[in-house]
Amino acid sequence: MRNSPVSTATPRNGEGSPESSLESLRRPDRYHVLSVLGEGAVGLVERVFDAHLGRIVARKTLRESLRSDHLTIRTFVNEAKIIGHLDHGSVVPIFDAYVNEEGLPVYTMREIRGRSLARVLKVDFESGNATPLALDRTLKIVSQLCEGLAHAHERGVLHLDLKPQNIIVLEHDEVVLVDWGAARLFSPERYFGKLEKFPELSLLAKLEPEDDELFVGTPRYMSPEQTEKARADLGPSSDIFSMGIIFYQMLTGGLPFHGESLEELLFHIRETPVEEPRKVDSGIHRRLSSIVMRMLAKSPADRYQGFEEVLGDLEEFRSTAAEFPVRHFEAGELIFSEGDPGDAAYVIVEGEVEIWTGTGEARRALGLNVEGEVFGELALLRDMPRSASATARQATSVRVIGQPSLMSEVERLNPWVLAILSGVVERFVDRSERLVELLRQSDDD
Repeated sequence: MRNSPVSTATPRNGEGSPESSLESLRRPDRYHVLSVLGEGAVGLVERVFDAHLGRIVARKTLRESLRSDHLTIRTFVNEAKIIGHLDHGSVVPIFDAYVNEEGLPVYTMREIRGRSLARVLKVDFESGNATPLALDRTLKIVSQLCEGLAHAHERGVLHLDLKPQNIIVLEHDEVVLVDWGAARLFSPERYFGKLEKFPELSLLAKLEPEDDELFVGTPRYMSPEQTEKARADLGPSSDIFSMGIIFYQMLTGGLPFHGESLEELLFHIRETPVEEPRKVDSGIHRRLSSIVMRMLAKSPADRYQGFEEVLGDLEEFRSTAAEFPVRHFEAGELIFSEGDPGDAAYVIVEGEVEIWTGTGEARRALGLNVEGEVFGELALLRDMPRSASATARQATSVRVIGQPSLMSEVERLNPWVLAILSGVVERFVDRSERLVELLRQSDDD
């Protein structure tokens, strides 16, 4: 058996020793406060420098005024354990948890820089009204949240306080779920599953006993059962309903339930049917509207039974290109003109589109596109002005695929596949341009 190499080098000039090398990991002043990131009812969150590891992290400390509040301390400790138990890109990773010199519980985590989804949506907290995002952006954010929650449920954990304020949007619309203070362990078997080979460690990893008779959540985003049942009686479908409310708000710009008082709001959540998203905004696709409505079913049994099902339907929806907005044109209406920027491609939902070039007597038809066909894609792919014009031959509906959406799909391609497609596009464009030139020459002759 080969032994690991051991250094026998002597420090030059007598500098350093094993003990001096360990000093940086023994210094008592490990964390140096840089700034305050936020302060809530339960804790203070600071930006600190970790001198042991030489990095900047976020540190959450229980408020001094709550040091004797047993219930709050248990919740704080359990939150740290639950976050530490989860391992997903949409959950902020925790680094350490301990009791500080003042006897207060503390945990450190990755510093996340972004804006809450509430700020991104410009939510009016009085009315709940918001500014909807582009559909492809909404679907990206919602899909990530569903993936993160699917992971939490697979580990036996419910969030139970989903709302835009508890979702942080980072660069490139990556998202992180925060504030797990209301979370509940609904399946110890799933929670301790990763320790099944070490049963003796389960006792060390257990959560502090909580008061499961508490009612938790934020009223506007509660499930029907959450309005009248304690935490102990809630299951994964409660998170699905709350996520459905957020999805509804992102699509329509409003909340599905309103009330002049808390009692009236909770009554509507339990009893009042939801107005379908597509009836609020006719531009919302019927299929997408039905996904939201299933998430918002009053009975848990009628909802999706897991976020994996939600993700499956969202993926199927996206694969049909139905996520792209629909525009309608009357017969004879111009869709785009020769020389316009090539900022979108189009898929014909119904109707006919004529592609043509030139004006007046020099006007020449280049082709006729019908239902299911794509046009306008070459200028988009080459990022160049239109080389022809397009007109609806009859009442026509098209799906509009904007440049950002197309580029996000292109970036996923294997570089070799992308190179092949680029070559095909270039050859096709060259031949198309040659055809147009020949047509013009024939007109001159």
